Amino acid sequence: MYTQTVMLGADVDLAVLPTHLADRLRHINARTIKIHQDHISFTGGIFGSGSRWDILVPFGFGDLTVDSNSHNLRYRLSLRQLIICATVMVGILAGFGCYASHSTEGLIIAPVGWLWLVGGNLAIGIPRFKNFVRTAIDTAPRLNT
Repeated sequence: MYTQTVMLGADVDLAVLPTHLADRLRHINARTIKIHQDHISFTGGIFGSGSRWDILVPFGFGDLTVDSNSHNLRYRLSLRQLIICATVMVGILAGFGCYASHSTEGLIIAPVGWLWLVGGNLAIGIPRFKNFVRTAIDTAPRLNT
């Protein structure tokens, strides 16, 4: 799980923030969005909307929790689906490579391929999700002060 905490501005309306975050998640094609008080859970992942530019492709599921006491937002993103799919894909390709070449030298490329798939998806996905959270907070309803 990738976990991050973001401080919220004092003027953010925490009472309606979970609903706002759920709406923003719908906008980026999250599936199975559930709101329970200050906790929002969602699914995304490789088998999501079908768009390769989907922000949630690297993350199978996640959650956002609004903490009213410390005035912050904590989010967690699951990397399990990405790691399992990358491992299976690289394993199949390495197996076919070894079978076709009648050699185990193809196994040397397997860790590089795995790091490319997992590392590349995370290098792109994590900053995109951070930007999503930042934008969602910036557009959140404010208290009338």
